[in-house]
Amino acid sequence: MTVAWYACIVALYGLFIGSAINAYVWRLYVGKSWVKGRSMCPDCKHPLAGKDLVPVVSWLWLQGRCRYCKQRIHWQYPVVETLTAGLFGLSAAVLMPVGLHAWIGFAFWLVILTLLLVMAVYDLRWMILPDKVMYPTIVITAGYVMYEAVITHSWLVLRGSVYAAVLAGGMFFFIAAVSRGRAMGGGDIKLAFMMGLLLGLKATALALLIAFNTAAIVGIMLIVFKLKRRRDHIPFGPFLVAGTVFAFLYGASIVKWYLKMNGIS
Repeated sequence: MTVAWYACIVALYGLFIGSAINAYVWRLYVGKSWVKGRSMCPDCKHPLAGKDLVPVVSWLWLQGRCRYCKQRIHWQYPVVETLTAGLFGLSAAVLMPVGLHAWIGFAFWLVILTLLLVMAVYDLRWMILPDKVMYPTIVITAGYVMYEAVITHSWLVLRGSVYAAVLAGGMFFFIAAVSRGRAMGGGDIKLAFMMGLLLGLKATALALLIAFNTAAIVGIMLIVFKLKRRRDHIPFGPFLVAGTVFAFLYGASIVKWYLKMNGIS
């Protein structure tokens, strides 16, 4: 099977995972169990039929409105479904898993990616990174790093991940302490720790560079177009997640290119 077919199949799977992310984010916010009860319209509470739950297609077919109460369905739903499908397919194309060990590592990554997207969507909607998602993400990430260390017999990489986690988490803790929580929150500290654990020293630096610069650009644009004021808070979690995903998929190549360009390696 070609890489393109791998990517398409994994992307299709990601489409349904994106739908599950939307459902889980809402249920987490309202305090409902993700595994119990049927999906329903958040406005009229009418249970949704199977034809209402087809990712992206149902939203387009219904023209972005509930079939029963005609209230608008938030644009989050098709965007998250499409984004998840795209990132799953991209991950398959870039990582190209071959062999049992590679597929196990790839499965780890898809779980981590799913949890990262849950946190990004939740933070974007309600300005908080929920501990109910954060702690499992850290544990699964630690499991992934341990698995990779055992398979590759690279304990130096494991040590680098621990150092990166402590440094990134410590830096964010310092910023939060100095700003008295105005610049960074507890969720950002934990996410930075998780990033370091997953990415290691060099890729974490790249991810943070991307996150801070992207957040600055978006913040300036929001102010220029008067969508936000200078004192308004902008959730930083989605930018950290974006930096993490980019660095995980392309970090090694970019770091290698940078070092080569500067004659370091």
